[in-house]
Amino acid sequence: MSDDDLISAMRRKAGVGRPPPEVTSMSAAKALRLAVAKAAEDSTGMVMQVTDVVEELTSTSRLPDQIPDNSLLALLEGPENAYGLAVFSLAVTTSVVEQMTTGNVQKHAPEDRKPTSTDSVMCFDLIDQMLAHFEHIVQEAADPPQIDGYRTAAQLSETRSIPIAFDDIRYRMFRISVDMGLGLRSGEIMFIYPAYRPKPKPEPGTQSDWQRDFKTSVMKTEANLDTVLHRISLPLSDAASLGVGMTIPIPHEALMRVELVADGRRVSFGRLGQMNGHRAIRVDMDGPASLDGDHGARDGLSDIGVAGMGGTDFPALAADGMPDDLGADIPSMGDFSATENMPDDFPSLGNMGGDLPPLGDIGDLSDFPAMGDLPSID
Repeated sequence: MSDDDLISAMRRKAGVGRPPPEVTSMSAAKALRLAVAKAAEDSTGMVMQVTDVVEELTSTSRLPDQIPDNSLLALLEGPENAYGLAVFSLAVTTSVVEQMTTGNVQKHAPEDRKPTSTDSVMCFDLIDQMLAHFEHIVQEAADPPQIDGYRTAAQLSETRSIPIAFDDIRYRMFRISVDMGLGLRSGEIMFIYPAYRPKPKPEPGTQSDWQRDFKTSVMKTEANLDTVLHRISLPLSDAASLGVGMTIPIPHEALMRVELVADGRRVSFGRLGQMNGHRAIRVDMDGPASLDGDHGARDGLSDIGVAGMGGTDFPALAADGMPDDLGADIPSMGDFSATENMPDDFPSLGNMGGDLPPLGDIGDLSDFPAMGDLPSID
């Protein structure tokens, strides 16, 4: 056996029973570990090691309570006017400033203070590099999150600004625990993105899908329209005596002022005519009278008047529509039979309508145009 064969046999024996080397697939957590460490080294020369990454969903109402006090808040602007948030805890902000001003991270604990505009100027470039590395590396993952295109836009002064600046939707939050300066200090970084890519906002003057669907549904809804040819006032006695075969006069000019009523409310006027062998109404949206002037038509009330009630005193109504004195001036039903409680000219029930002309003398429909006499409205 040659030396080459011997070495080959020994290598095969050494590898017997060993599993193939594991290759960890790319994930958002792994991409963040690499992106944070590389950006810190390239931007500031600081050694920043990621010890833990936690991914969770949150909302604008919960975010203010999840952010550590005195953190640096960077508003992130993304594609299609979407917004995110980057957070550096006080320890991270102080370590970055110390590294960039003195060249190393100090051993003592950071002073408890609020972040300043100078802090944001010194940290925003590092945040942008972390975001750029993260969105590039995470593309190797099987199902990468939609986090590309976000960069720092402005500093938020306090957490109370979050519900104002952000849409009320669900957000994907990455909490990144880091060690800085070879373990001299630890802190937390947070990246918050919309959980789902927001839909582009419609251009001014255009309708959204919901608006179009709603309009289509409404326009397919059936609407019942009634036409009122004419309204007439009659004494109560004549109205109570209406029967089959009686006639009610309708003037010829009523053909030019037909009312269109929907749900007891007058919506327009029209004129009566014919079209294709059928009686038809041509709608006139600018009618001869105000649509708000006829309370009877708007309220769905009949236009039949009550005669013979003049002289009767009714109690005044208070602001709430009820009589001021319910018991003082209103006669009971039994009192209506007593002549001393009724006006002198009020007819008795037995003689009601005795002095009124019969309905047959009011008029007839002999001058109402037949179908052939109606004008065409084509």
